[in-house]
Amino acid sequence: MSIITDDIALLPAPCPPGRRAMSRSARRRALQVRRTERRRPIELHIFSFTFSEVRGFRREASVLVHGKMGQNAAIGPAYDRAGLLGHGAPFCTDIRTVPAPRATPTLDALCARCTSFSTFIVLLTAPAGYRPSLRLDLLGRDGATLARAYDRAQAAWDDPRRAFVTGSIPRQVARARCRAEVA
Repeated sequence: MSIITDDIALLPAPCPPGRRAMSRSARRRALQVRRTERRRPIELHIFSFTFSEVRGFRREASVLVHGKMGQNAAIGPAYDRAGLLGHGAPFCTDIRTVPAPRATPTLDALCARCTSFSTFIVLLTAPAGYRPSLRLDLLGRDGATLARAYDRAQAAWDDPRRAFVTGSIPRQVARARCRAEVA
């Protein structure tokens, strides 16, 4: 299970009555900080948690924090979300920070149709070293497209996991699609 949360913008409190407003140099420094914050890229922090539950069972989950904050600032909201996911105490087993991916409605639809994951980003960040097994004899070109996209995204994130692909696209299906595209 994965949760994506948004960054919370912290704004300076207004000047209380009776106190002097910020000096010109203080305003300049505050503006400089805001400008550098704007230049910081949006990142995706992936926190993997293990929950030790009753009778020795363990459960794993991923929490995604999306925003311009660093890892140290993101771990607090991640632990809060992880506490809502499991019944045991959450223990953080892995932290990765990667560039935030773009929206992929086509891959999300393929992922929902070909796997048990609802979106492509949830498939990419699955915990416990999971990698998808895709049978091309059942899924056809959709499975091949999903496998290529998964491998490309994991390579961009320097993750060693790749999709496990078996079978081949049946020739009748491939020929029928080629004829339909030509006609």
